[in-house]
Amino acid sequence: MLDFVVAVNDERIFSSNFARSPILRDPAVRVHVRRGASSAATAYNDGLDAGMHEHVVFCHQDVYLPTSWREAFLDSVSTLDRLDPRWAVAGLFGATQDGRHVGHVWSSGINRLLGQPFVTPAAVESLDELLLVVRRSSGVRFDTEMPGYHLYGTDLVQAAFSDNLGAYAICAPAIHNSRPILYLPPEYLRAYEYVRAKWSDRLPIQNCISPIVSSPWHHLRRKLRCRIDAFRYGRVPRSALDRQLDCVAVARTLGLE
Repeated sequence: MLDFVVAVNDERIFSSNFARSPILRDPAVRVHVRRGASSAATAYNDGLDAGMHEHVVFCHQDVYLPTSWREAFLDSVSTLDRLDPRWAVAGLFGATQDGRHVGHVWSSGINRLLGQPFVTPAAVESLDELLLVVRRSSGVRFDTEMPGYHLYGTDLVQAAFSDNLGAYAICAPAIHNSRPILYLPPEYLRAYEYVRAKWSDRLPIQNCISPIVSSPWHHLRRKLRCRIDAFRYGRVPRSALDRQLDCVAVARTLGLE
């Protein structure tokens, strides 16, 4: 039925969140764990090649898929197949061409539920990387030149567009048990610069954090802001920001279990 691919760099986070997802007990589900990969693209393409099913789900290690997720996901994919048989990429949260954010996900990083429930999959210009779905027969793959673990969702959507394929946000609520982010790291800026150069003929590209634009002044302001924030908060270990929330308890509180 489904292949899952998860890039793991913290076993505690993985075992406390994704590994507890009820759907993993389904014998029709295969899980491909990739450890120590230099980039998300490397780990995910490896998992894509190892997959057997049409739909391959690429998930962060700190995401928990509650009991209700399976049915919501299958219903959304069925709707999407009817809406656009040529879709290639889907996700749980994204940005539309006019800059609206669409999705329905709990984020512990900002300690609230994002978005509203919706039925019809929404066409998007970029997707958050917490969970991505690729239809294997579309032929869409991750760019192995893409550095690190940021903005590969945006790049993947643009790759689908280049093949005249669709990308959508679907409603399948999940728990993203992430840590708060005090500043954007240098790795994010490198990914931003890569996407900005690669898709320069399509700018601006809307994004959940900040639009990717052609203006060098906008980019310089972003880099300066990041350096100031890194100076202020760089000594704070991210692990100290962990809210220690139990993903199953959060899902029950939200009525997703």
